[in-house]
Amino acid sequence: MGFLPALAYALLMNAIPLAEVIYHGRSPATLLLLFWFETVLLLVTGAIRIVAHRRATSKTGHHAPLSTVSDHHADAADTVRQLGDGNTYLRGFVTTTGIFTVAHGVFVLLLVFLFGVGGPLRWEDARIALAWAAGVQAVFLLADLPHLREWSFARLGETCGGASIRVLVTQLGLILGFPVAGVTGSPWGMIGTFMGLRAVADASIAWLQGLMKRRDLPPGLARFLARRGKQSVETLEAEFDALKERGRDVEALLERPIGEVLNERRADPPAP
Repeated sequence: MGFLPALAYALLMNAIPLAEVIYHGRSPATLLLLFWFETVLLLVTGAIRIVAHRRATSKTGHHAPLSTVSDHHADAADTVRQLGDGNTYLRGFVTTTGIFTVAHGVFVLLLVFLFGVGGPLRWEDARIALAWAAGVQAVFLLADLPHLREWSFARLGETCGGASIRVLVTQLGLILGFPVAGVTGSPWGMIGTFMGLRAVADASIAWLQGLMKRRDLPPGLARFLARRGKQSVETLEAEFDALKERGRDVEALLERPIGEVLNERRADPPAP
């Protein structure tokens, strides 16, 4: 997601709902439900993007297990050996994101409806939150669908990975926000924890993506990591370069048409 779309999303899913709830005197529980609705819709729209992209591009990345792609020690040959069917990436995304979405939903339902945290909640406020979340997600999905054929698999992975991280951060916000609400004596402590973590997560994602695209590690970071790892800066930078080289090979593989990769695998079967 580029800077302007990311800024627009932050305004639509954070700043504007917060201002609207405060201005109209709605309960903080409205925002708790809004963020859960967001996680459910991110799961649904992410799955739609994955299926549409697979059908439009037939890239190898859709056949690669998340466990292999995320393994920094696995190279392109390892990835080829682990290729599955066309729904492999989809299953990994739905499983990982779905687990946290369900857990988040259980927490929110218990907090809002059983323990009354942030309430009282009116059903009208809940419907407004659902409609707003659905509208925002629909706008971004409809904006993406006509261009998915042009997306690289790396861009799809960044988009869906960002959705998974938002779901995880939202769940973490519940866990950490609950004691903050207890200390402050207000459910707004939980809401503040939510939004603070989301802002930090979004900034960290952008920073890490930029870091991996750099040719070299920042000197200060390299010295810090070298001291922590009790190794020389030169050795650390060599390991970083090797990691990026393996990553580039795997990324190039994931962008190739699956038919081409499978034909090569049949022509060159693994040694017994």
